[in-house]
Amino acid sequence: MLTMPTTHFVSLAQAILYRGAGLSIVWPQFLTLLAIGGVFFLIALLRFRKTIGTMA
Repeated sequence: MLTMPTTHFVSLAQAILYRGAGLSIVWPQFLTLLAIGGVFFLIALLRFRKTIGTMA
């Protein structure tokens, strides 16, 4: 459940919208979302390069 981006996004959004939290409060959730996004981006990039490599 901790690897799901929506879990961290909901926590981040609720803190900002309902409690008016700043970046100093929500940075752990933001950093986690950034890390999960980076992992997904790298996986997509590697798959894309592999696909393009087989086409040429």
